[in-house]
Amino acid sequence: MPENQMDERRWWTVLRLRLRTMFKRRRVDEELDTELRFHLEQQTQENIALGMSAAAARESALRRLGGVTQIQEQCRDMRRTNYLDDFLLDLRYAARTLAKSPGFGVVMILTLGLSIGANSAIFSVIDGVLLKRLPYPDQKRIVRIFYSHKDFPSFPMNPFDFRDIRSRNHSFEAIAAFSHRDLQLSGQGQPVRLSGFQVTSGYFSVLGIRPERGREFEEKDEQKGNGSVVILSDRIWRSEFAAAPDIIGRKVTLDNQPFIVLGVMPPGTAHPGNEYQPVAYGDTVDVWWPFTFDGNPARRGSHYVEGIGRLKPGVTPEQGQGELNTLMAQLTREYPEAHTGWSIFAVPLHREIVGSSQRMLLVLLGAVALVLLIACANAANLMLARAASRQREIAVRSALGAPRSRLIRQMLTESMFIALLGGGLGVALAAVCVKVLVSLLPAGFPRADAIHLNPAVFAFTFLVAIGTGLLFGIAPALQTSRSDPQLNLREGGRGATGSVRHHRLRSVLVATEVSLACVLLVGAGLMLRSFVNLLREDPGFQPEHVLTASLSLPQADYKTDDAASHFYDQLLRNLSSAPGVSAAGAGSDVPWTGYDDNAGFDIEGRQPGEDFHGRYHAASPDYFRALGMPLVRGRFFTEADKKDATPALIINEAMARRYWPGVDALGRRITFQTSPKEKDWMTIVGIVGDVKDQADSSHTEPAFWWPVVQQPFASPTTSIAVRAKGDASELAGVVRDEVHKLDPTLAVADVRLMDNIADASVSTPRFAFFLIGLFAGLAIVLAAIGIYGVISYSVTQRAHELGLRVALGAQRWDVLRLVLSEGMRLAMGGVVVGVICALALARAMRSLIYEVGAADPLTFSLVALLVVGVALLACYLPARRAMLADPVVALRSE
Repeated sequence: MPENQMDERRWWTVLRLRLRTMFKRRRVDEELDTELRFHLEQQTQENIALGMSAAAARESALRRLGGVTQIQEQCRDMRRTNYLDDFLLDLRYAARTLAKSPGFGVVMILTLGLSIGANSAIFSVIDGVLLKRLPYPDQKRIVRIFYSHKDFPSFPMNPFDFRDIRSRNHSFEAIAAFSHRDLQLSGQGQPVRLSGFQVTSGYFSVLGIRPERGREFEEKDEQKGNGSVVILSDRIWRSEFAAAPDIIGRKVTLDNQPFIVLGVMPPGTAHPGNEYQPVAYGDTVDVWWPFTFDGNPARRGSHYVEGIGRLKPGVTPEQGQGELNTLMAQLTREYPEAHTGWSIFAVPLHREIVGSSQRMLLVLLGAVALVLLIACANAANLMLARAASRQREIAVRSALGAPRSRLIRQMLTESMFIALLGGGLGVALAAVCVKVLVSLLPAGFPRADAIHLNPAVFAFTFLVAIGTGLLFGIAPALQTSRSDPQLNLREGGRGATGSVRHHRLRSVLVATEVSLACVLLVGAGLMLRSFVNLLREDPGFQPEHVLTASLSLPQADYKTDDAASHFYDQLLRNLSSAPGVSAAGAGSDVPWTGYDDNAGFDIEGRQPGEDFHGRYHAASPDYFRALGMPLVRGRFFTEADKKDATPALIINEAMARRYWPGVDALGRRITFQTSPKEKDWMTIVGIVGDVKDQADSSHTEPAFWWPVVQQPFASPTTSIAVRAKGDASELAGVVRDEVHKLDPTLAVADVRLMDNIADASVSTPRFAFFLIGLFAGLAIVLAAIGIYGVISYSVTQRAHELGLRVALGAQRWDVLRLVLSEGMRLAMGGVVVGVICALALARAMRSLIYEVGAADPLTFSLVALLVVGVALLACYLPARRAMLADPVVALRSE
């Protein structure tokens, strides 16, 4: 058939199909594709008959049919549905190609699913803790109020200072104070210890919540004698009073005193958190009752109430803080001894609640984002390797007239399809990971109850999946679409130029993976060293085989210090003689439970008024033995340290070093009185080892203890410590029985093993190390897979070259060294960049590490060696394959 007749026939075929498009669009496309394939095969056979090779004949036919394909595209353009049709076609094609390569699809989806799921899980925590609003109306107007001093950056307020500030300020809509004190509920069956707070009027107004039943406190309730009213939490109302509808006005017995129920709070009323004898944020408070201003208003040295306020509309926290410091200046002029050197600062409530965990969560988000980037780089590498095997297919599409933008869109559709499948897997994994994360959160972690999957997390996961698909798909799409179709269609053409470009891009991606993995490994290494340092740190006591509990003696029954002392003396005697007990003691607190009470004092022979202060505690004679606190010098308390004996004192080494440097502190005396008499001086009789406030505290504060019989307890709550000869958990029943023998109305609370308290103190660094270590492990595995893939692909592409080298006399060890050197260049480049980046980013982790520098040389060196070792192993496998390959087979295959 003459050539012009063939062209005319093709034109008439296209025109005929074009006229039918408005009725049978999809069928038209299929028929047109069938027609084009028929003409392609026919033209190819005619070219072969003219003496052309098969490849040249097909290439010529493709070029001649390019014009027809353009007409096809124009037909579809006129329908204005080509983009949607193209997308659906590309989507179906992506699904078919993925089904044809199940191994490739599983690796890609699993890799992306793990990284996207980890990101979604961490985002769920951040959304619940940092982003979700607090359960208070207009939360931005609520601030916490603290005193500040050079020695005490964040300190409670004096109650009379608070009362003056409340009456004088103009920046706050409402301002309130609160103080922690547990109460004992009796008369409802077994006695129960309730978590309680004394609050001033306006406390609930500051938070923007109201009792669901009854009313809140008024200023008249703050007057002495009017404080016997109480507001219950919804939980206690339901659990202890069976949700009685007549609860308002009913009398209840708290600390063996009658209280009248004034109101019931709605379910989930959230405590805003506190620092003095802290109770965790959330639904953690059982009862509230009025704070009563009792005592001498001129004595303002004690600080034990915490302030909270709601700013007026339009007033910023900075403006409110400025007015508070103006009022502090007034108080300093009125009471100079109590206020000199003090200032006030106001911090937004949200920042105060989540501030301690914010940096850790952001570091974790950064770590998991790095894992996602590594996964994207790995996916891009796999896509490039896959694109190399599809170069002929891409060339055929290009020769048929497909523009470069159309090819890019097709390949991006494939990457987006894979990413969305990975995102779907990520959502499923995130649902599991969130539950695991919540179970692993440190004790008292703020807003843990708000962490769960929600629409915001699903939207985040969808956006991450879309972004991931674009990120790992754009580079392969651009590279592959840039290849020369004629070169790829030419007989024997291997697309060398495109292969070189692909190899360079894959090498850059692998080096990026290695550098990002280095950053994560450095972070994990710093966290590991920090955690090991915490575990190796001498706590200053022996937590093994120790059981602790707490008691609150009702003031109505134990009106005098002698009555309380007699009770504890008898209790400790009974416990000490119980089977399996080696020592039993009582004190104001046990270590690492948040106790941080401070007191100022004067030292004999020093200038009065100097700044001497320390943590104050009370202890029984066997308190130190029960906790295993070592005696450095002097003696422990004894039975001889009675109320009428010379006042005795035991201090820690930190106090001895600070206030008596270079001299022996034993026998020195201090006093708490401004005009002391002889009986007011307390003599230091012993020095014990240091115990930090918390395991990760930067240093030990000066601390001192006085005998429980000589000074009353600073708090109505007393801690009991019992050292067991064997398993301490078996003594819980013994402690309860001995307490109830002496007073059946007392509730024994906070029964815990000291081991558990010590373990909880390192829960935050352990949690951070576990997650960062997990992410770092995943990162190094992905980086190793990337190195292996690049080197393996390079060996396959260079099989002819390597075979030729061996055939010309190169030793197999030379081939091994050649391949290994290529991989190690990538690894070393990534290590250098990664170490530099880690040096810059490690500074953000300073608050999360303990006793280790952000630029710790040991950590950086070990990480570099580890990465190089893993890279060497990843390179060795394909290098060994290249070394053992038969050169004759390699040359014959070419």
